[in-house]
Amino acid sequence: MRHRLAALLLAAAPLAAAAAGPLPRVMSTNLCADVLLLSLADPAQIVSVSLKSQDPARSSLAARAAHFAANSGSAEEVIAARPDVVLASRRWQARHQQALFARHGIAIVTVPFPNDWDGIFASTRKVGEAIGRGAAAEALVGEVQARLAALRGDATRPSALYLRPNGGTAGAGTHVDAVLQAAGLANHAAANGRQGWGRAALEEVVANPPELLVTSQMVHDGAYARAGLSRHPQMREVAATRPTLALTHNDWGCSNWQLVEAAEELAAGLRRVTSKEAHR
Repeated sequence: MRHRLAALLLAAAPLAAAAAGPLPRVMSTNLCADVLLLSLADPAQIVSVSLKSQDPARSSLAARAAHFAANSGSAEEVIAARPDVVLASRRWQARHQQALFARHGIAIVTVPFPNDWDGIFASTRKVGEAIGRGAAAEALVGEVQARLAALRGDATRPSALYLRPNGGTAGAGTHVDAVLQAAGLANHAAANGRQGWGRAALEEVVANPPELLVTSQMVHDGAYARAGLSRHPQMREVAATRPTLALTHNDWGCSNWQLVEAAEELAAGLRRVTSKEAHR
């Protein structure tokens, strides 16, 4: 699937580049911005990506990111590298940084953190246009839309609770909710009235357990201090009596096109669980 996506983006490149003239030189300063830059840009226009994107434990695009210079996300590094465009998070929107970069001819493009698929498509197009790669962005959006459409054939919607080892969960109005729905799951937290991000109380989970649990491979969740809920005997009892769909990558933390891969992985896990139940 990744090879097919790469082929689509490369096919969209020559005509767009010829029509628009020289592409801007672009630098990204955080992991989520890196994903879009690495997915959309012509390699020749990439000045630098964040150091985190070169860590295989944090990004599935680490091998691709390793071909470029790395940065730690400081304003000094941006100014020294002199890109035409810097892709940054919302934290970079301070007025003094905008004015500082403007004096050096550097445009800041803030990468949004969408809560739904429409927002993800809009964010992809925004970054694509900003770096002169609108056609590549459209190709990527089309690919993701087709993959989402392929997931909609199964009407099974068991309740699933996204749960991190520290009790963190996600309700309605989050990209996690969008992924669960795309995978054919009903968000247990949203069904019980949770909006946005928060923590699931042990008492609530025990009293009203979901049909399935969804866990993710987040880098920081491996620390002992962050895994208190998962070690509780009652929580372990719930987990032992419910199927768990465990995401095997760390791309879940960014709200961008890669979430379709999380949806596909969960949908595949759901099919395996359903098949096992049917053969019992």
